[in-house]
Amino acid sequence: MGTTCKTSTVYIANKPLQDFLDVVDSIETLGYEDLFIADQALRKNMYAWATLAAARTHKIGIGPSVTNAYTRNPGLTAASMATLDELSDGRAKLGFGAGGHGVDKFGYDQSKLIGTMRDAIDAIRRLTSGETVTSTRDEFSLHEAKLEFKPIRDEIPIYIGGRGPQLLSLAGAVADGAFLGGGLLSPSGVKYAQERISIGANSTGRDPSDIDLRYLVFVSVSQNKEKSLNAAAWFISMLTKRHASLTALKAAGAQDSHIQKIKELGDIDSIPPSELRTSISPELMDLYTIAGNPEDCQIRVEELVDMGIKHLTLVPFSNEEKNILEILETFSDFDCISS
Repeated sequence: MGTTCKTSTVYIANKPLQDFLDVVDSIETLGYEDLFIADQALRKNMYAWATLAAARTHKIGIGPSVTNAYTRNPGLTAASMATLDELSDGRAKLGFGAGGHGVDKFGYDQSKLIGTMRDAIDAIRRLTSGETVTSTRDEFSLHEAKLEFKPIRDEIPIYIGGRGPQLLSLAGAVADGAFLGGGLLSPSGVKYAQERISIGANSTGRDPSDIDLRYLVFVSVSQNKEKSLNAAAWFISMLTKRHASLTALKAAGAQDSHIQKIKELGDIDSIPPSELRTSISPELMDLYTIAGNPEDCQIRVEELVDMGIKHLTLVPFSNEEKNILEILETFSDFDCISS
């Protein structure tokens, strides 16, 4: 197979600091394009960890994947991202989304999500370009706000994360790129995502091919495939039960009965991962994951590249055999991964 794809990764900041630093200190030599840090839930502070990553690297992009307009006012996000951009000498990238399960704990009303995100992104762009911004919504307010310093770049790349039809169309309309949320890893899922991006791009006179599309995939490598799937089982169950767009999952080929089985689970936080895994059909699991031994994983990556995917954003889950760095090392060795 001659076609290759690029890779970036998202680190979920709930591990010991040294584990993160081990990844940071190796990520550039492994050939990854970007290192993103999840800014969701009550985890370790993303901007603190991103600052560490900026100080210890030289060429990779760095930023949140994803932050949101609810737990962080867009004015603070603009100032934080401009600061990170300066610390990294122009390498900051902003992933922006609904907030996922990280917003649940705070009780925000997300009934006007698309408008909130559109206005927040507009405010961030205007602030980093030096404008004074007034924007008043129920979700956030800015009153004659202006950054009190000059950013080193007027524009920081913004990627919208999501999988629902409206979110993907918003990405096509206003964003530099998109993190296409887990659950779309099938030919019909790729087709659906590209169509929604194109609808948004065409609505604002943009060329859809200019939108940088990155497919999120949950990865875990182990000689025992069940153990590798166990590692991602809670996250997949949580997304399917609470947050994933049913329109998107069905467009990717998920069956109603498979989705409903997960939605009928009780408190998933109290169910062992091995039990959660048995509730997820193999077909649904494949829409989210690359898991198994290295040979299985390479074959799956090649299948995804053949579907037309040009960039995979890996979300690694450690297991009994391999930690996060070892999983990233495994993927970097695949012939179908460009570096």
